[in-house]
Amino acid sequence: MNERKRLITFSIVFWIVVNLASLAIFSEETSRWVRFICTAFFLVTAILHKPFYWKLFFAFLLFTICDFSLIYFENPVFNTITFISRGVAFIFVAAIGAVKLKRLRITWLEFFIGVILVAINLTLLIELESLISFAHTEEIYISAFYIFSVIAIFTIIIAVSYSNRYNNKKSFFYLCAVLWMICSDLTYFIAYYLDFPEFYYADRFFNVLGSGFLMLFASTSNKKRKLLDACI
Repeated sequence: MNERKRLITFSIVFWIVVNLASLAIFSEETSRWVRFICTAFFLVTAILHKPFYWKLFFAFLLFTICDFSLIYFENPVFNTITFISRGVAFIFVAAIGAVKLKRLRITWLEFFIGVILVAINLTLLIELESLISFAHTEEIYISAFYIFSVIAIFTIIIAVSYSNRYNNKKSFFYLCAVLWMICSDLTYFIAYYLDFPEFYYADRFFNVLGSGFLMLFASTSNKKRKLLDACI
């Protein structure tokens, strides 16, 4: 493990501990500020990363905007900004994997599996939305929620396809980053909208893992390819 990966790994462990401790010790508002500072740290890490990856930078910039808006999530304006910024951030994350996939043709089997995954996830999404809107009809814009969720679903499909096709350490880090981020969103929805506060711990845990693994992905180059070919 090189020096850069050691630093990222240490940062993941450090921020997991800090985030979980903030939830256990401080108020919810303070813990939200800690989450924002954590994401801002990974944004700075992305800026200092060499070579500079603009898609990675914009993804973390939008994640940072999202987590700042999350501090004032009860405000309808910031609520909408949270969904929009997080959704656009996922578009940049998806674009990172899509660049790799466009070089290869999609088989009919992969297309069929993708359709099945979309159908299953949309069904689950409708069920989740019905539960959320039942308890918080005035706190969420349904259209923004659906658009964000569909983007997240397609990001998962891209990540799974990327991992299956390349099957290396870099694609593994990318898949994990996407899965952890999706798990973070899911557990946050459960904690906030369905009133299960213990899920906030899982949310913070997965959120830090998602950011950290995305940086590990960016810091990993494939030995079989040139560095420029491995860039985002």
